[in-house]
Amino acid sequence: MSPHWTKLKPEQVDQHVDRVLSPLEHERHSECMQRAKILSTASDFYVKAAEAIESGKAEDVRYAHIKSAKDLIEEAFPEVFEVKRPSQKYLIKEASEYKAIKLIALVVIVLGICYSFVVFGPTGDLSKTWTTDDVAKSTAYPKQPN
Repeated sequence: MSPHWTKLKPEQVDQHVDRVLSPLEHERHSECMQRAKILSTASDFYVKAAEAIESGKAEDVRYAHIKSAKDLIEEAFPEVFEVKRPSQKYLIKEASEYKAIKLIALVVIVLGICYSFVVFGPTGDLSKTWTTDDVAKSTAYPKQPN
């Protein structure tokens, strides 16, 4: 048995409301009423399917009633039946040729820096610029004031 408001037309539903609704409330009210009407119709289709089963009608008649009811339920709640596409778990990585180019560039830079140290002398070899007197002065302990 369906409620009395499901048999009302949309303009009658608006008259049936006792108080003034805000635009948001009116929209939500209309949406709920529309869903209620759709579900009421779906319920009628399920009742017809049950009656078809009781009377022993053909399987395709039963299936048609059940399919109609399911389609109406999907229409009433589209957000439930939306197919959500899973997000990609892995980001697309850059092409491997760019990785090779970056690696070769890094190796060339490091080897260039090492070569410049050897050619221009800041290699840490103390024999080129220091004398034994400089070593003795640098490694001597400071004199204690007496």
